[in-house]
Formats: sequence, structure tokens, C-alpha cells
Amino acid sequence: MPGPGAEKLRDPRRARRIWLIVATVAALVGVLWGPLGIGAPVSAMRRDFVAMRYLQSAVSAMAAKPVDRAAIVAMVDRATQIAPDNGVVAEQAGGLYMYAGAYHKAAAYLSRISNRDLMTQIHLGHCLLLSGRREDGARVLHKATEEARRSKMSGAIVPFVYALYMNNIGYAYAAAGVELDRAHSLLTEALHIEPLQPAFIDSLGWAYYQSRDYKQALFYLERAVRLAGPLNSAETYYHLGAAYARMGRIRLAAKALLRALEYDPKYEDAQSELHKLGYTLPQPNRV
Repeated sequence: MPGPGAEKLRDPRRARRIWLIVATVAALVGVLWGPLGIGAPVSAMRRDFVAMRYLQSAVSAMAAKPVDRAAIVAMVDRATQIAPDNGVVAEQAGGLYMYAGAYHKAAAYLSRISNRDLMTQIHLGHCLLLSGRREDGARVLHKATEEARRSKMSGAIVPFVYALYMNNIGYAYAAAGVELDRAHSLLTEALHIEPLQPAFIDSLGWAYYQSRDYKQALFYLERAVRLAGPLNSAETYYHLGAAYARMGRIRLAAKALLRALEYDPKYEDAQSELHKLGYTLPQPNRV
């Protein structure tokens, strides 16, 4: 049985008017589909979604133990290939490349970000230093230091955030082994504000290590590892192991370096330090 509206459609003139309305709407949709980009965003949104999923997986992989830095870089590579023009993807890619040790790639992506916030500027300076562009990196970090001090004076940032900026800038110098007097000054300033922050203590210890004051370095690096507890990383154990090695404490050095390799089996600096010690990795247990 026909529906209740079927009788009305038997009027030829009414049926023709309805057909014209439908045809007009269809024509308008066809005309506007391209110029308004309707339809195109579906594909773009899908690409962005997939790219962000790759980045999300990379973030999860950074927190894994053991960490696989090569796999993380591959995930971020894939994200940037899928959505090369997405600014959010580029910004997150820069940070992930940095934490995975791919400093050249990180610097390239962080440089592309317009209106960088202060932490992103610091990350850029760090990556420029560690990718060999020391003058450029130092210039970015000097500017970031001045901006952080102005923000502190104006009350725009809380003390912890200021200390975090000082730590990250100071550690960037220490990691690259440049401007170590400045690194000590900034890191000491950070620790005056947050004296029990393990990451800040580790940074200052590494600055002393780079200055070849190994006794003082060991004092801070031991404290950092002790305070960090389960939050330690391959990097903190490597720092401690390298300091022990310079002090001739071979067994403790090997122990710390092996702990670093538990977190990151392909950590080249830790592997190299063990090789210098002439230490042979233990063989797997045989049943």
C-alpha cells in the first residue's frame, strides 16, 4: 500500500515542482563542492588523524622500556610523510626527533614553526648545538635566556617554569660541551629554585663532567640517580657511569652503564664507554 503522501504526488504539476527543487539542490551541491573544498577535507582529516596516531605511538614508545629510538624516528618520519603541511604535526615531530636523538631532523622541523613559544625556542637551540650549528644554537639560546628573564621580572611565569627554562638552556650547553661557565650559572640558578629536582641535579652534574671536574660531577650525579628512583633513564645512568669511569671506579661504572643499556640497548654512548673499559657484556644464562 502506498504511503499517505502518495496521492499528492499524482498531481503532475506538484510532482514537477518537487523534481525541480531536487534538481536545483543537486546542481548547487555540484557547483559548490569543489570551490568550498567540501569532500577534500575528508581526505585531509584522515591523513592528519593517521599522522597524529603515528605521533601518539611514538610518544608511547618513548616511555617504553627498553626504548627503541630508531623505531621512534621511523614513526615520526611516517607521520611527517603523511601530513607534511600540518603545523601541529611538524611541532610535535620536532620535539620527538629531539628526544630520540635525531638532532638534524629536529632542528629542521623546529625551524619551520612560526611564532615559537619559549620552550620550542630552547629545543631548537639545543638541536642546533648538537647538530653542529653552534653559533646559531648559541644565538637562539642567548635570546631565550633574555626572554625568560624578562618573563620572570614581569611575573609572567611562576618560579618553577623559570627554573625549568634555566635548566633546559644550561643542559643544552652542557650536552654540547660549550659555554660551560654559562651552563654552570644557569643550572645553579635553577637548583636554587628547585633544589631537589633530580633532572636539574643531573644537568649540573653533567656540566661539571664536561668541565672535567669529575669529583664534583659524581657528587651531583649520584644524588640525581638516587632521588629519581623509578624515573631514571638511560641518560642518567650513562652520565653516572661515565663519571665513575673517569674516577677509576670501574665496577660501579660498568654497573651503571649496563643499567643504561637496559633502558636503551642501542645507546651508543653507553656502549662506547663500556668498550673503553674493556668490559664484556655478560652472556645469557644457559639452562
